[in-house]
Amino acid sequence: MTLKSSFLYAIRFFTSKTRARKNLLASMFCVGLSIIPIIVVIIVSDSMIDGMTERIIELSSFHIQAIEYRADTDSKKEIAFLKDTAEKIKTVPGVKNAYVERNGMVLVTGKNARSGATVRAVEPELLSQNPSFSKLFTVHQGTLELKAKRSAVIGQALAKSIGAGVGDSIRLISARTLPDGKIVPKIATYTVEGICSCGYQELDALWIFVPLETGFDILATSVSRLFIGIETEDAFSSDLYAVQNKIASITGKDFSVYNWEQLNDSTYTNFRTSKVLLIFVMFLIVLVASVNISSSLVMIVMERRRETAILKSMGADGRGIRNAFILTGFFTGLGGVICGTPLGILCGLKVNEIILFMEKTVNFVVKFFYDITSSSKEFIPVQILNPEYYMSHIPVNIPAAEIAAVALCTVVLSVIVSLIPSIKAGKEKPLEIMRKS
Repeated sequence: MTLKSSFLYAIRFFTSKTRARKNLLASMFCVGLSIIPIIVVIIVSDSMIDGMTERIIELSSFHIQAIEYRADTDSKKEIAFLKDTAEKIKTVPGVKNAYVERNGMVLVTGKNARSGATVRAVEPELLSQNPSFSKLFTVHQGTLELKAKRSAVIGQALAKSIGAGVGDSIRLISARTLPDGKIVPKIATYTVEGICSCGYQELDALWIFVPLETGFDILATSVSRLFIGIETEDAFSSDLYAVQNKIASITGKDFSVYNWEQLNDSTYTNFRTSKVLLIFVMFLIVLVASVNISSSLVMIVMERRRETAILKSMGADGRGIRNAFILTGFFTGLGGVICGTPLGILCGLKVNEIILFMEKTVNFVVKFFYDITSSSKEFIPVQILNPEYYMSHIPVNIPAAEIAAVALCTVVLSVIVSLIPSIKAGKEKPLEIMRKS
C-alpha cells in the first residue's frame, strides 16, 4: 500500500457520509475551538507585557541609569556637576540623550484629600521635547510643560484622588533633617499645569513632575535618589552592556551604572512567570481537545475493522493502514488549526472592543438586578481589567512566531495522539476479523 493510497484512504473518512465523518469533524471543531483562547492569551499577554515594558523603560527606569552617591550639599554645584556629567555621557557612541533626575516620596494634599506620591524632579525638556514622553503620555488637561519654578504635572489617578485640577494649588510635604539630628516637615506649594497618564496606573498613578531646581529644595538627600537617566539607540540591543561599561568608565567611582534589565529584574520575572502559567493552562485545553481525535480514531478503527480486513486481504500492508489513520489525525488537527487560528487572531486584534462589550453587558445585568433589589449602597461598575493593575488600553501586537509555534505544536500533538489507534489498526488480523463478522 503506497503513501498515495494511504492518503486517499484517509481523505475518504472525511468525504464519506458516515458517523466517522461526523466524529472527525466534531474533533476538528474542538481543536479549532481550543486553539482560539491560547492564541488570544498569547496576543494579550505579549501585547500587555510589551506595553508595560515600553512604558517602564522609556518613562521610568530609562535604558540605563547612572546613580550618584556623593550628592553635594550645594544644590547649584550639584546640578552643574550632574549636567556636565550628562553631557560627557552623550558623547558615548550609542547614547541618544541623558537627563538629570531626582525623585523621592512626599505627602501631597489637594482640595479633597491627601495621598502619598513620588516627586520626579526633572529637566523641563524631558517632558516637552522627549519623543517617548510625547508618544506614551496622554494629556487629559493642561500641558506637559513646566512653565515656572513652582509648576507641576501630575498623574490622572492622583489628581482624581486628591481632587486637583489644572490651575489648582497642591502642597508637597517632605521631611528634612536639621544639623542637630531632628527631623522636621518641609512644605512647598505648586500649581498644577497638566494632568496626564501613560495608560498604566501602577506606574504613573503617584507621579508628580516638578522642575529639577525646585526638586532639590523639597527633596532631602536622605529620602531621595539622584541619577542620570540615559537613552540609547535601542534598549534591546546586544551592545547595551558595552554602552553601560563605557558610561561606567566615564562616570567613575561616584556613580553606579545599571541597565533596565538589572533595575527591573523582579518585575520581568513576574511577567514571564505569569505568561508561562497562562499558556500552560491553555495548553491543557488543547490537549483535551486533541484526545478527542484519538477517541474518534478508536471509534473509526472499530467501525472499519471489516473494511480494514478486506483491504489487507487484497494486499494492503499494516504500515499503509497505519499511515492512513495517522494522516487522518494529522488532517483533523490541521483542519482545526486552519479554522481556529484566524479566529484567535481576530479575537486578539479586537480584544479591547471585546472587553468593553463584556464590561457593558455585565454592568447592564448587574445594574438591573441592583435596581430591583433597591440597595442603599452605591453601585460600583465592574471592571474586567482594573486599570490600577493592568493597562487601560492594550496596545495589540501579533507575535507571529509564537502563534506559528502553537499551530505547529497542535498539529504535532494531533499526530501523537493518533499513534496508538493507528498502530492498533495496522496490527489487525484479517482472518480473525472475518471469522468474528
